Amino acid sequence: MTEGDETIGREEAERRELEAAGWQANGRGAKTIWRSPSDGRWYAHYQAIQLQRKGERTGEENLLLGEHGFERTATEGGRERWSRCEQGSLQSYVRAQAVKQARKEGS
Repeated sequence: MTEGDETIGREEAERRELEAAGWQANGRGAKTIWRSPSDGRWYAHYQAIQLQRKGERTGEENLLLGEHGFERTATEGGRERWSRCEQGSLQSYVRAQAVKQARKEGS
């Protein structure tokens, strides 16, 4: 299999991934643009893939945080804050710290 064949296979798999998530394609090949099911805006292929995968990670992380007792409290300067009660006091975390702590406790 050549590098070109691998690229075509990857792009086709990404196309199926986006279509399964409700994205609508306009065009085919390198110039394909995608309409987001969430905001109706059009994105280049690579942007659509990034947004789709980020959304999937965010949902999984939110579930993990909820399972470990974290609650979203605020957003400051673009950074989400999460908190939970630990040893009788409310502890506050930025999102990355909360996810890291939840993963550590889950393993």
